[in-house]
Amino acid sequence: MASHRSSFKLRALGAFVVLALAACGQSASPDDIESSATSQAAPQEAVVQDIASAMCDQDTYTSRVTSLSCSLTNVTFSSNGLPDNLENVMVGITATNQQYPRPHNYEFSFPLSPTLAATPTVPDAGPIGVAVDGVPLFSPWTQAEIRTHTAEMGELDSCGGHAGRGDDFHYHVAPNCLIEQLGEEHVEIQKRPIGIANDASPILALGWFIGANNVESQLDECRGMKDSAGTYFYNVQPDGLHDILNCFTYEVHKTSKDKWENRVDSSGSPITGAKLAMTITSAYSQEFGSETAYVMKGNLRETILVRSDRSTSEASGPAAIFYVSGKCYAEYFEPNSGFPPGTMFYEVVTSGCPASFEFKSLVLTAPYEGPKIEKRVARS
Repeated sequence: MASHRSSFKLRALGAFVVLALAACGQSASPDDIESSATSQAAPQEAVVQDIASAMCDQDTYTSRVTSLSCSLTNVTFSSNGLPDNLENVMVGITATNQQYPRPHNYEFSFPLSPTLAATPTVPDAGPIGVAVDGVPLFSPWTQAEIRTHTAEMGELDSCGGHAGRGDDFHYHVAPNCLIEQLGEEHVEIQKRPIGIANDASPILALGWFIGANNVESQLDECRGMKDSAGTYFYNVQPDGLHDILNCFTYEVHKTSKDKWENRVDSSGSPITGAKLAMTITSAYSQEFGSETAYVMKGNLRETILVRSDRSTSEASGPAAIFYVSGKCYAEYFEPNSGFPPGTMFYEVVTSGCPASFEFKSLVLTAPYEGPKIEKRVARS
């Protein structure tokens, strides 16, 4: 995936990208938040750069953001949803859904100015904004019925993100690799944003590098505050779980679109990966003409596998999954029935693999070659 790499460069305030989000719940009244933010105005160190002059400036964004255009009321741009530096993407995940970070076709259109909401909105699982590299920001919650923090479930890589059910890479907590790459000058000295919330408010990372810039004690319950110029912004948690925001103070807008194709198996059925106890140590892609092979390597941990004779045994050790097409892939699937929950079988299909793709070196687990097993629909 090294071919996707390009240099980061940020200027002034990032675009106010607004992603789709279903409102869920309420918190304190906007009057309470307004009075709190006003009475606790940040010192000069927390001043955000002028918003209006940067909204339509290409230098505001990294090179992942393209097709920037501006009207009197809206800003629009596109991105492929992948971070600039892919070296650590997916690395460190210990509970994977076997999804790959694949390029998407995001189109964003959003208002230039935020509008105060009647009441704050508490986000549920799903998007809450976008980072300045064009990668979506999600709430920290998993998609399970019980609200569980993804950082405590082993589902995030060392940069705070992972690929979702649509092979869409996104951050669930503060994008630490992006923040580190933007650096102290951008984040702390110039006070530029690292992302934009769905309510069109900037997201900063003050206190990440310089303790004196820490504003934790000044934040309202949504993790927001106003600077001395009257600009409301959210600030990510510099320590702990690196939460981004707790609720939206301004109105949330649904202004993003995406175009992508789901992966399919050999029967043409969509693949939504089953959760697997595998620690990912590397993830990359390889180009073969018009085809792309997505590969993830790691170590399997105490996983019960179905053998070709339908017996089962526990497996641990080196493992790999890959996907090129419905005729070239290797992945672990959960049987629909007949086996205890959590049991997996390793399906390997190579009839349509590119001639130069060395897939044999990636098949590290004995593939299942017995009678057909119906696949269980992936659980959240």
